[in-house]
Amino acid sequence: MPRIVPENPPGTRGLRRHVALVSLSRDHHAALMQALWLRRAGDSPNVEGATGPAAAYLAFYRAELLGHFADEEEVVLPLASHADPEGASRIRSEHRELHAFTAKLSDVVSAGGDPRSLARDIGQLLDDHVRFEERSFFMAVQAHLSPAELAALERALQGHREARGVVLGCAVPVRTTPTSD
Repeated sequence: MPRIVPENPPGTRGLRRHVALVSLSRDHHAALMQALWLRRAGDSPNVEGATGPAAAYLAFYRAELLGHFADEEEVVLPLASHADPEGASRIRSEHRELHAFTAKLSDVVSAGGDPRSLARDIGQLLDDHVRFEERSFFMAVQAHLSPAELAALERALQGHREARGVVLGCAVPVRTTPTSD
């Protein structure tokens, strides 16, 4: 019997990303993995089960997420916020929240404290943030920007990323917790 493959893989909801935004979507995949691990760490029955994922997130934040936020705030939002001004405001606000929560998490981890509550909160916020950008803001950008504006956005974003030494996207984070698979 022939194998039937759905037109759009499950879970994608048919989202198509313009080439100008593909690198950011790749970054988002890595961020969603971190968010999942943080939420799981937040539900860990003991502090030790949350410390590794919290430390891994802090390393990811410094190495990858800060640059990604800069790509969005210094390139994407100035060129595309008119497509969804409220969405652009939400993105800036959530970036500030993530910076503040991450600073608190860094303090807790450095002091040897219990990171579970903060890990859970950061994981949920990061997940919600990425999903909003992918499902709402990027879709508005693609719908409202002209082909010339999207091409300009692509060039500007590529130049910005190259200047900070990133071409394809965030490095896929290494899993720091054992799997139960």
